[in-house]
Amino acid sequence: MAFKMNVPLPGGIEHADGYVRVTDVRVCKKDDEDAEWFMMVDVAAYKDADSRADKARLSAPAVDKFKFAYSVDDAATPAAAYAKLKTHDTFKGKTTDV
Repeated sequence: MAFKMNVPLPGGIEHADGYVRVTDVRVCKKDDEDAEWFMMVDVAAYKDADSRADKARLSAPAVDKFKFAYSVDDAATPAAAYAKLKTHDTFKGKTTDV
């Protein structure tokens, strides 16, 4: 599972039709009795799928790490992470599933 999208790069330029995938999903809670659970999603961007195979990442801090509200009843899977990313302004309406 991955996204194809125009990847924002430093300097205000974009790489057209980049390959973006979730690399890590973790659920966390601060060590505080009143703290809320949250989901951290790490994302990697590549020029294309072949570049992913070569492990040649793009430097794309705008699509690097994301934090979402999380309920213990929610799934903590890559599929759930992709669903949450699709709701974020960075990705909303800008991706194609691949």
